[in-house]
Amino acid sequence: MKIIYSLFNLKKYVDRDFNLFLNNNEFKKFINNVEDITIKYSSLEFFKPNNLKEEQIGYRFNHLGKSLLGTNKGDWKKNWVAIGYDGIGDPIFVDFEKPNLPVFTSEHDDDEWNEKYIAISLDNFKKILDDLRILKQKAENGVSKFEVNTFLEKTKNENKYMDVEYWKMFLDSE
Repeated sequence: MKIIYSLFNLKKYVDRDFNLFLNNNEFKKFINNVEDITIKYSSLEFFKPNNLKEEQIGYRFNHLGKSLLGTNKGDWKKNWVAIGYDGIGDPIFVDFEKPNLPVFTSEHDDDEWNEKYIAISLDNFKKILDDLRILKQKAENGVSKFEVNTFLEKTKNENKYMDVEYWKMFLDSE
């Protein structure tokens, strides 16, 4: 009963900053239009806008509503919002404290979150997803190493300071 009570009363556990983020026009446009994508055995699945608060369980707070936010290295940060997850269950999240809304993923090792850039901005993340959809269409007939390398080089150039290893592994899922 306590779990059900907590789930129906999430509003009191979702801070004001989180609600402001949900009203960010760039984010609203993205989350309302983004679609899941699967290429071979790799996938990215995104939360639906009407479930976004509930999907923060395990990140921002636990199933009883207790905050999981912290300021130490490895803690889930107040300015992070999970927007989905990849095929192995690692979260995809946005840092809404930064004006460009960078996108990250993190393996949850040893009870620590270690963020890794996967797009320098939400806009660039959308471009990456669009490029992945083009590759997906080509994947039915086989994607050449040249096409994958072109995607990786473009992604690296458009997302300065970012290692494209995540996207390389995503496309090399055989």
